[in-house]
Amino acid sequence: PPPPATIEEMYEVHRAMQEHPLAESAFGGLAGYKLGAVGVIPGEAALSAPLFNRFIVDASSGQVSAAAINIHNLEAEVAVIMAADLAPKPDGSPYSAEECWAAVESVAPAIEMCGRRSSAALSAAQPPLGKLADALMAGGVVLGKRVPPAQIDRAALMCSTALLINGKEAAGGWTGECPNGGPCEAVAWCANHLLARGLVLKKGHLVITGATCKSKDFKIGDTVTATLGTAVGAVDSSVAP
Repeated sequence: PPPPATIEEMYEVHRAMQEHPLAESAFGGLAGYKLGAVGVIPGEAALSAPLFNRFIVDASSGQVSAAAINIHNLEAEVAVIMAADLAPKPDGSPYSAEECWAAVESVAPAIEMCGRRSSAALSAAQPPLGKLADALMAGGVVLGKRVPPAQIDRAALMCSTALLINGKEAAGGWTGECPNGGPCEAVAWCANHLLARGLVLKKGHLVITGATCKSKDFKIGDTVTATLGTAVGAVDSSVAP
């Protein structure tokens, strides 16, 4: 099919992905959403795309197969797991970052292993919305230790971050790169954005709040570490075949 011509058409593709029968039977169902593409599309603060349970793993018990997701990029991200639905309010007002923080079950350091459903050559030939229709290049997510929000000072979420490959820093950044300037603000953006599209951020959903730094400088067998400040912590994984 032709690539989407508008943002609305791109999101129709994403919704078709998460509502297709195979999303449940083959991919374990909707796990939540990834956020990204900050400032890429004029007029859009960021974009979102679905994540699926088959490709979400805990660092203590699993790995993401590079071949299964056609890996091409690594990102250090703050992951948030929701404790409550953020359904439409009776007065229709948007959710604030404070309200979203109150609905968080836990926070975790995460490595997003970005993938794609096509070859590098085919992807490169696509227009921007054609690339982004591929679930914003969502691949797999490795989660570190979950931390309850009661143990985190929200201000400490604003911190420097890094990606290390085999112990050496490959990239650095900070959590201000998240949509709307921070992880909590990103969750609020996601909740309100989904409501505007007729969807709801629900209890148990995972939100990876956007790349804080990224690297393509890796190979199969490398050990990857994402550090996300003292409040969130760090997570290690390896690039599995």
